[in-house]
Amino acid sequence: MKKIIGLAIAAAFGLSACSNLDHKTAHEVMSISNDRILKEDHSFNITGSSRVYISPLAEAVLADEKVEEKAKAEVEDAKAKAEDAMAKAEDAAASMEVAQEDDAALKQEFSEREEAEFRNAMLDALPDGNIAQVAVDYLDKYPAISSYMEGVHLNYESAVDLSTRQFELIPELAINNHNEKLSIKLPMKLDAEKWEIYIDPPASAAAIISVYTDEKIGKRLIKEPLKLSLKEIGDSKHMPFDHIAEAGGRAFLSANKAMPADAYVFKEMDAFGKANHARYRVRHVMKPEYDSVVMKAMAKAFDEELSKLQKTPQPGSTEEDYKNAREFFSMSVNISDNQPLSFQRIFGNNLVVDYYLDRKGRMLASRMYMQINGTHKAINIIGDSVYSNYGKPVFKLNPQGKGITWKELKEFFSSNKKEDD
Repeated sequence: MKKIIGLAIAAAFGLSACSNLDHKTAHEVMSISNDRILKEDHSFNITGSSRVYISPLAEAVLADEKVEEKAKAEVEDAKAKAEDAMAKAEDAAASMEVAQEDDAALKQEFSEREEAEFRNAMLDALPDGNIAQVAVDYLDKYPAISSYMEGVHLNYESAVDLSTRQFELIPELAINNHNEKLSIKLPMKLDAEKWEIYIDPPASAAAIISVYTDEKIGKRLIKEPLKLSLKEIGDSKHMPFDHIAEAGGRAFLSANKAMPADAYVFKEMDAFGKANHARYRVRHVMKPEYDSVVMKAMAKAFDEELSKLQKTPQPGSTEEDYKNAREFFSMSVNISDNQPLSFQRIFGNNLVVDYYLDRKGRMLASRMYMQINGTHKAINIIGDSVYSNYGKPVFKLNPQGKGITWKELKEFFSSNKKEDD
């Protein structure tokens, strides 16, 4: 009997050891996590908050790590590059003046490559090609503005249910400063089953809109959201929206598997992860060289997924509609592939994201970090997100089909009803 109990205990420990992902690489763990969203974890809530703080350059941190010595080297040679940058800026300004004298030159149609080269030239005309560094140095001169920014948060709540194709996002601008408090929310919901978007404007926006409509619409704006049907826009009535959404979602999640093996690394658990009961902390640094790999993998996956779904076409959708969907997606990939405005190019650093997972790969939380270095100060942007209510997401905006359509609003705006007031 003791032997049987001993074997049972050993088996239990063995199953426990095999149930986690300790033997997997960080890349494999993230692939498993993405697969879970498609197969098991397809409905949940996310709450998040982002904040900004200004710090001396030497004290800026990358999530939980000190800034690399490379940042100091960049500061030291900044003066050496200043004269060259100024010369480029003067050349760019002179070129712009010449261009403005020739309207035909401004109105010519650029190819995608020419447009990318033009944008890059504009960036090169700025110090170090870094737009944000100029902003940081500007804020350094006005400490009251910097202090004010630290009291401004961008919060959000969202709900996702892939099984019913319902998506909700409630962004909130929250300001908490000296003698000043403000909260503005803009609830939005996408019913992808009907391809309808609902937007519930704050009272101030509704009040402004009501001035330009009649009393009937004004009263409805107090309680009803705005309603937009994507199927009524232009010639898109017969587009296979459902198949596009499904293929796009699957392509996005599966494309992450195309990342190089070293794109994800395990990091030591921190206080944020412990507070959310995470077992794994996986870091991804969004380097520009990854963009092309992911976008091409996404385009390929989208085409494959859409081809599978097209075997049972959506009612009313033609071969031409599916072809147009592929061409639009492909065009988006080609534009992104040029990478004229990458995070690194604009902000001087790569975006860093930490993912916090449980022992089975379920996403529990994530943290985004961006650091923008100026000459003496740095702007630190941190965004935290927490996942909850798996299988039972809570939706707060429930319009139940009611809403002021864009067509109704447009008719009242274009009418002369207000002229009689």
